[in-house]
Amino acid sequence: MTASADSSRRYVLPENAPLVANLAALWTCEPGLAAAIEELGDGTIEIEPSKSGPATACRTTTGGKRIYLHSRYQPLDEAARLIDTVGAAEHVAFYVLGFGMGYHVQNLFDRASSEAIICVFEPDLEILRAGLSHRDYSKLILSGRVWFFWTLDKPGLFSRLTPQAAMMSMGFQGVVHGPSLQLNPQFYGQVQTWLSEFADFSRTNITTLVLNSKRTSENIARNAGWYVAAASLDRLGGRYRKCPAVIVSAGPSLRKNVGQLKDLAGRAVVIAVQTTLQPLLEMGIEPHFVTSLDYHEICSRFFEKLPGRLKTELVAEAKATRAIFHMHTGPVTMLGNEYAEGLLREMNLNKPMLTPGATVAHLAYYLAEHLACDPIIFIGQDLGFSDGLCYTPGTSYEDVWRPELGRFCTVEMKQWDQIVRDRYILRKVPDYLGRTMYTEERLFTYLQQFERDFGSSKATIVDATEGGVLKQGTRPMKLADAAAMYCTRKLETVPDDHPGVKRDRLGEAKDCLLKRQIESRRIEEIARQTLPLLSEMRDGLDDQARVNRLIAKVDQLRVKMDAYGQTYDLVTQLTQQTELDRFHSDRKLAASRLSGLDRQRHQLDRDIANVEAVIEAAGEFSRLMDESIAAVDLFARDGEREAA
Repeated sequence: MTASADSSRRYVLPENAPLVANLAALWTCEPGLAAAIEELGDGTIEIEPSKSGPATACRTTTGGKRIYLHSRYQPLDEAARLIDTVGAAEHVAFYVLGFGMGYHVQNLFDRASSEAIICVFEPDLEILRAGLSHRDYSKLILSGRVWFFWTLDKPGLFSRLTPQAAMMSMGFQGVVHGPSLQLNPQFYGQVQTWLSEFADFSRTNITTLVLNSKRTSENIARNAGWYVAAASLDRLGGRYRKCPAVIVSAGPSLRKNVGQLKDLAGRAVVIAVQTTLQPLLEMGIEPHFVTSLDYHEICSRFFEKLPGRLKTELVAEAKATRAIFHMHTGPVTMLGNEYAEGLLREMNLNKPMLTPGATVAHLAYYLAEHLACDPIIFIGQDLGFSDGLCYTPGTSYEDVWRPELGRFCTVEMKQWDQIVRDRYILRKVPDYLGRTMYTEERLFTYLQQFERDFGSSKATIVDATEGGVLKQGTRPMKLADAAAMYCTRKLETVPDDHPGVKRDRLGEAKDCLLKRQIESRRIEEIARQTLPLLSEMRDGLDDQARVNRLIAKVDQLRVKMDAYGQTYDLVTQLTQQTELDRFHSDRKLAASRLSGLDRQRHQLDRDIANVEAVIEAAGEFSRLMDESIAAVDLFARDGEREAA
């Protein structure tokens, strides 16, 4: 029997077959997809050559309709016309709905910049295999810039896209392959909804980062003494393994079941967000932990009426307003923070960190995971305006509003005013029972982060809010039912090993801050020397010999600046808008493919703006170090008075 007649070899492909090269590339970059394609049985895709030669394909629907994926005459020209409408040279992030035979994806890849990200969504693996079988896309795959998505997995989608949020905040350009849309309208409709939600999520996160980065950096620096002296998370890792945790947030629905928490005393780890601490204490419920991360001084109102010698442990981020650390009457633990570690790097503190969270509820959730709690039960986590309210009655927000309250301004009116002022960013979402309710863009962004986290959690997540928005990745239950199912045993006694506030290394902290100040002044000096050279280069681009001499001088200054690279990064945290503008400018420059003098002029304009911002930020940083050193001195004197 000859090899050609051997039926056992009918699936053996020659070494130069496109599918072999493409699968080899997929096993490197997308192993899950490669395995799924290799597991496919015989396909039902009809392949035929077009009039111009390249193959086209036909898929028959369940209703018997035959849909061609590409032109039967000029599929490559058709793909080029589709990409003509996209503006490949103006954008750096794309999503493609439908792979087909891949012609339009290849065309987009060839035209887009070398930094562009292309997300391809194709649920029909037989179609994907057909395309990979007829053309070599291994270079495209191995670039690492073309990502494939073939299942509906919102947490996985958000997790994968989040590291590229800055890129996608510049605009996520869509390419819709019409025949694919006809074949799988529900899949692509859901994908488009999620991509729109991710765009909102990214935009809000980036905007928040830019607006708050300066204030955040300032708070961290001013809290340097507390960062050194407060306990770290080391001792809490895995402390409540397999024990249930109840996270208490301040959503409107909290009033429905907060009274049941007393019955859970000793049977669940109670973690309160800062807003709910005082109301819980007034009810006779002392949480194990309370979380805080907000930089605004108004948050100190939540700690004004605390009793002495509180057992509740404050777990806070270093950016939290400084007042709360002095006002909290219980033990204080501070999360690790990259900016604080950079300021104090000679001390090698290496405090453990948690995943950055947008809210105190996110921090409470990450703390529960760090404690190894399972399940994690949420109450009061509405993430929307349940019953026309934004906060549960009785929280400290009413204390903040109290000076405004009167006959013509009730608490209910203040609640409604809080909602109506956001009417331009309200959106309808399903609630936990599938009914329609309102939330707003900021809360919706928090929901996206929660759903992303829930999708990757090893713990069971229970939504016992009994109200609020539907949260994917959770098990909706009444709190009473969750307690009966999960909170049936007494918590084991844990050691009371909080070390308290240790001020013995504050002198080292002060030395570190003084060193950062000296380095920032040197950075400002180098930047001031660089600025006129860049301006001279921009104004004299026609004289390349002169420009080259100036470049040599700038390079010498750049080497000097590199010696202060770590402190430079700290300084630029005070000017995140400039950093974001530079990032966008670089991406747009790569996409535009400018060359020659036009490219040089664009780069110099960008560099001049950046150096001007560094000069301003370095001056601010130096003044911030003065304030931070004074704060450390005051903190040390407070300790001396307490000891006396």
